Amino acid sequence: MLHLGSQLVARRYASRVVKAAVKIPNELHHSTKPTKIDRNLPRERRIKAWEKAGEEKDSWFRRKYAHVHARESKRDAAQRSFEKSKAESRSQSQGHRAKFNNRTVMSGLRPNPLMEYVYGTNSVVSALRANKREYFSRILYYGVLPSEVQQMAKNADIALETVDKHRLNLLTNYAVHNNIVLETKALQLPEIRELGPSTVETQSFSYQELFFDQAQERQQKFIVKEGKQFPLGVYLDEVVDPHNMGAIIRSAYFLGADFMVLSRRNCAPLSPAVSKTSSGATELLPIYSVDKPLDFITKSQTEGGWTFVASGTTKNNKFSENKTLSSGDLRGMLQEFPVMLVVGNEGVGVRTNLEMRSDFLVEIPQGRELQGTSTVDSLNVSVATAILLNNLLN
Repeated sequence: MLHLGSQLVARRYASRVVKAAVKIPNELHHSTKPTKIDRNLPRERRIKAWEKAGEEKDSWFRRKYAHVHARESKRDAAQRSFEKSKAESRSQSQGHRAKFNNRTVMSGLRPNPLMEYVYGTNSVVSALRANKREYFSRILYYGVLPSEVQQMAKNADIALETVDKHRLNLLTNYAVHNNIVLETKALQLPEIRELGPSTVETQSFSYQELFFDQAQERQQKFIVKEGKQFPLGVYLDEVVDPHNMGAIIRSAYFLGADFMVLSRRNCAPLSPAVSKTSSGATELLPIYSVDKPLDFITKSQTEGGWTFVASGTTKNNKFSENKTLSSGDLRGMLQEFPVMLVVGNEGVGVRTNLEMRSDFLVEIPQGRELQGTSTVDSLNVSVATAILLNNLLN
């Protein structure tokens, strides 16, 4: 028994060490490695989209998602453009600030807010020549000062001061100053109440000027020439654009109007911009102001015999009956009586109450038929005034 037991032990040991030549049934179950059961299960492989289309993977993706890539590239380009413009704007802002690093808080203020700064060669020369302002303080200039200005400054004992161009820009709010600025008192307009009768023999007409509500009679000369025996004035009613006002003053002075009257309320002031636009005519043309336009028109008509002609688009109502004139009807009018041409606001024209008080209404005819909703349905107020003045004076 002992010998049989040792043989069995030896055989078991040999079966473990020596690999059997014959495959042992259920050998996998005796393995120490884990067995995956899905290896023996049937599988169904998923067919890819590019395989269904019969294309390569790369070409299928390029065809399918090309628009997405294009949109992303446009977005990236827009983002790059935005960042570039933002960087340029930041650079410009930093460069602009660098110019004013040495400026103080008070450097941007005018030396004297009570003074006015007339700029431009013609405006300065006209102001010095007319001498209608109370006083002149000094002339600031850059570069070479014209000899005419030097001589007039010397005669009037006006100080000359050389400054840099940047200071002239600040004083004129970066306007076209021609490197010369006149520091002076603002132009004061005399206020009048009414216009009196005119006399051809003396070539003058009278008017009532107000001093602290006290009226004093004054006389003013007017131009007499062929086709013009009586004075011509221009009344501006609520003209608010300083460039329009300057252009009207320039045209009135050039064509030969004798004076101008402004509505004290709602009219652009006679600023340096007006003087520059008028090329200095603001200093040369007699200009008055009126506080009560309706009383001014009524008294001038009854006391002085003046005829008021309102410009603009004529209206078909009971107030315009037998008062409408064409621009050609103005010719020869100054041979018979003094005339005041009334010019209104850039947008709405002459106010209705002034039209009702006027003797005549005149409109410039259009040269072509308006087609559709044309935006060019009227003239600029300065151009229209020049055309009417030319018809009155020629």
